[in-house]
Amino acid sequence: MAVTLLHEPLPPPPPVPAGWEGILDSGETIVWQGRPSGKLRLEFRSPFEPVLYLFFTGFSVFWMTGASTAQGPFWMFGLLFFGIGIYNLVLVHFWKAFERTQTHLTLTNKRAMIATSVMSTRKLMSYPIVRATNLKLVDRPLGSIFFATIEVKGEDSTTLVPIGFEMIDNARAVFALFRQVQENQP
Repeated sequence: MAVTLLHEPLPPPPPVPAGWEGILDSGETIVWQGRPSGKLRLEFRSPFEPVLYLFFTGFSVFWMTGASTAQGPFWMFGLLFFGIGIYNLVLVHFWKAFERTQTHLTLTNKRAMIATSVMSTRKLMSYPIVRATNLKLVDRPLGSIFFATIEVKGEDSTTLVPIGFEMIDNARAVFALFRQVQENQP
């Protein structure tokens, strides 16, 4: 006598959230989504950077002042250097804060994604989260979780710049979600 087992059909997968059509892989689900804080912070990579840019900007003002005593618009050549100095000394902090307000962070059961849309330029970066992923938590009121690095090559050296979800609320809880994703990887 043959026994027939009746299996209930599997429930359909949850619908893909609006805007994520074609981005998520089959079987991939969103675990967490958020946005970094748009608060201002100093974006200098070293304590010597502000000193360098202060000197650079000050020298361009000194040069423009001296060149303005000559006839003609020759002094205006210094505006380029003044602009570069002011941007790197002051404006970069405002620009980075603005970029963060245009960034969306997503953790799925397979990867972390950082999506930005600034001035009609859209960019989506994806980083797989596997067991070997080195996770780092910076536990502050607006904390950060780093999970990748990128090499930035200079003239004489290469610097590793950390990549992650920066300046997010409740970073410790999001870090726990990262660990769960990591532990569920084959």
